[in-house]
Amino acid sequence: MEILLADKYNFTRDSLKDFQRYQEVKNVYRLHDGKMILVYNPFTEDWDATRRLQKADDILSGRYVTYCAFEGKCVVGELMLIPQLNKGRLIIDSFHVSTDYRRRGIGRSLLEAARQEALKRGAHALYASCCSSEETINFYSAMGFRLSSDPIPSCVEDEPYDLQMECMITPY
Repeated sequence: MEILLADKYNFTRDSLKDFQRYQEVKNVYRLHDGKMILVYNPFTEDWDATRRLQKADDILSGRYVTYCAFEGKCVVGELMLIPQLNKGRLIIDSFHVSTDYRRRGIGRSLLEAARQEALKRGAHALYASCCSSEETINFYSAMGFRLSSDPIPSCVEDEPYDLQMECMITPY
């Protein structure tokens, strides 16, 4: 597995053709009086071929800095960053690992690439509007993310059930 900056030489419109963005969610976190409470709220997320193609077009648009995890020529993870800082934070716009490749350290490796990119750009934190599923929030928490004390209003408006989280970063 290799983490690379996506570009026209290693990423095409077909690169996500076999990507499996599938997640069965049972429990989600909701904020109640400033605390995260776990609530039963089952749903399934899945990307069809049209959504995978739209994501590939977003990656190729040049509007994002995107790191991909490659297994050979197959993309098994993606992390898209908005290159403009927001109050010194680099925003993670999209972050997914293909279903069959989870729990192998790929997400951790992609976040490390994002951390290095943030340092290069002079950011003091990574920011993410996180799906509130139990598994997603547990992952971000394990990676050092905490609820943001200064949520970005447009992120809250776009995804009102997401949890706004950030992780302070410092050079080693």
